[in-house]
Amino acid sequence: MEIVICALLAYLLSGFAQVIKDLGVRAMDRPVWAMNPTLGKAIMVALTWPSRPMILLAQSSPAEIAQWVAFRLLGFLIQMTVLTVFIWGAYAIAGLVFESFFLKFVLAAVIAFIGLFLVLPLISLIMVPVTLLLALPLTFLFPKSGKAPAVDIRWCRTCKHHRKIPEYEDTMKGLWQEESIPRSDKLPCKIVLETSQIWEAYYETEPRSRALFPRDCLFFEKQT
Repeated sequence: MEIVICALLAYLLSGFAQVIKDLGVRAMDRPVWAMNPTLGKAIMVALTWPSRPMILLAQSSPAEIAQWVAFRLLGFLIQMTVLTVFIWGAYAIAGLVFESFFLKFVLAAVIAFIGLFLVLPLISLIMVPVTLLLALPLTFLFPKSGKAPAVDIRWCRTCKHHRKIPEYEDTMKGLWQEESIPRSDKLPCKIVLETSQIWEAYYETEPRSRALFPRDCLFFEKQT
């Protein structure tokens, strides 16, 4: 029972650290949710921190998605294991002070919270060599496909008409998920007038069935 609670605390502390990290970067580099943060958005980020970048795989092949999931899962397990062991140690220390199960976990949570910003950087240092070592078999189990590199894919980010709109591309609450088409200046395209029908068709589809950008745009021109 104790190890389950320690693992749960490790997950929540990792989510809290992600929220603090998002809020702590320069305003221009913050994800969209952190530009106008609310308690609800912060809770969502804290609870979904392991899966945040997944939408960026929308243009990837199944093999690349499988490899990403495998490596992401490896990193998640390493981070959770180290943090859980750390909290378990804090619980053991708290056991020297209190006998009450509840009070021990309260003190362990306080110790873990105080040590969080010292432990997570150490976890990052530990994860680099350990991940490289454990990733070797994953590289053979989940090889990359022979798909062309991202710069050769026909999608908005490689089109010369693309313009970066952070509010649109945010993985959590980006405008690409809106039910209705946003203002033209919020679309990641410099020629919205010419591509208006493409964008209208894109926003007529269900948000959950969309890729990050419209597919097979007739106005695509590769960046030079």
